[in-house]
Amino acid sequence: MRRLTLALVLPAACLSIHADSTGRIAGKIVNKAGQPIAGAKINLKRTDRNWSKDLVVDKNGAFLQVGMDPKDYVMTVSAEGYVNYVESIKIPLGEVLTKNVTLLTPTEARSQAGTGGQVVPADPGAALDAEGRDAFNQAIPLYNASNFAEALPLVEKSYKTLNEANEKLKDEKAKEELAPEIVKIERVLGICMAQAGEKKEAAEPYLLKALERNPKDERVLLGLIETSKAKGDKAAEQKYTALLETLQGPNPDAYYNKGVEAFNAGRSKEAKSHWQKTLEIAPTYAEAHYMLAMVEFGENNLKGTKQNLEKYLELAPNGKNAATAKEMLKDPSLKRIK
Repeated sequence: MRRLTLALVLPAACLSIHADSTGRIAGKIVNKAGQPIAGAKINLKRTDRNWSKDLVVDKNGAFLQVGMDPKDYVMTVSAEGYVNYVESIKIPLGEVLTKNVTLLTPTEARSQAGTGGQVVPADPGAALDAEGRDAFNQAIPLYNASNFAEALPLVEKSYKTLNEANEKLKDEKAKEELAPEIVKIERVLGICMAQAGEKKEAAEPYLLKALERNPKDERVLLGLIETSKAKGDKAAEQKYTALLETLQGPNPDAYYNKGVEAFNAGRSKEAKSHWQKTLEIAPTYAEAHYMLAMVEFGENNLKGTKQNLEKYLELAPNGKNAATAKEMLKDPSLKRIK
């Protein structure tokens, strides 16, 4: 995964390091008026293998990178509000390649079309490749924090842009390197859509392909459980839940939540079964005892009601339902139960 690195101005004494086997690149990024574009990004991508490096210019628009292998690169310069600048370059051995770049706004670029004021990419997919990867890099911290709602639009942008790049890339090697990235992003897209998308069922095709590649992918299975719920497909939900349980073991939270759903829908018998299963997996699951007490009370099983309320208070004396449980146990009908 590419990481953004601030391009630092180094002391002259440092520039001789590795000069015998590497080269360096330096320059300045400005606008048409000659003013520095602080925060402009530079991506240097090797053409011979899957390697790239990102730089960010300083407040003066300057950048410097040392220790570069003397190879061919695609240099992409980007900044918000400007047209990307893309050029094929070669880092010289033991020398500095100076690249001063003027970025144009879309309007300026159109007015100078054909004049050579803005470099036209030799490969029309290169800029899209860089843009798509950048969007995905922004999404990853959100995805890792399970912030799927905020990650989703960035992943969608990345997936769309990289597929477009794949269609336009002329470099077959670059296309070959991009293919596994698209597969990786497709999986993340499916997971984000299943957890936070407006139409969760739309994630299913992406997730099924990901599951085929890795049948033990727990996040994908969780996503497929959500898509099955969205479709109202109980059989599929049970299937993927069972597959997940073979990997993780039974999940008491999942059974408890199913019980709550059934109880709220008026299916007390089903809810009771789910909460009993919860306690088989996790006997100290206090809330399951409380909810069983509510079901038993509704069925006029006073002994079961009392037993579950007392167990709840034993496990969670200061729980959110402790006050209610204590009040119920004061009822004469329950106090008489031995």
